[in-house]
Amino acid sequence: MLRGLRVIFNPNPASRALYSYRVPDPGAHGTVTAVRTAGGLGGLVYVQWDGDGLVCGVSMRDLKLEPAEAEQRR
Repeated sequence: MLRGLRVIFNPNPASRALYSYRVPDPGAHGTVTAVRTAGGLGGLVYVQWDGDGLVCGVSMRDLKLEPAEAEQRR
């Protein structure tokens, strides 16, 4: 994932329960600020969430790409 990429928080119920810190509600939109990997895939992606400005690390598996503006208008 690249810094500046727009994403949507899309966790499954089991993965949401694994976070020991505050994460946004499902469906929240945000911007990737940094990516940390611990060898290979599956690292944390740090996202600044729209609204309250919360920044936290979430698993790449719990994110989906936000559609481009042109795609949203279709």
